[in-house]
Amino acid sequence: MQQKMKIFSAICSILVVGLGQLFKGETKKGVLLLLAFYFTLPALVYVSLIIDGMLFLYVLGFAIISGIILWIYSIADALLK
Repeated sequence: MQQKMKIFSAICSILVVGLGQLFKGETKKGVLLLLAFYFTLPALVYVSLIIDGMLFLYVLGFAIISGIILWIYSIADALLK
């Protein structure tokens, strides 16, 4: 039964970053992952676009890589812990 709950929380994290942590009861970690993925990274990209076009490309690359890392971390954390 415990293994099914881990798999379900990992599926939740695949759909929405941080949802698996919220499902497991790790509210603080889940909310931080949600905020970082859905608000902080897009805001960073938007601000860099306003400042400079060339900076935008670097920040966009950083945001994409960081987003993928956060997503994989969210899935692995929900599945393994």
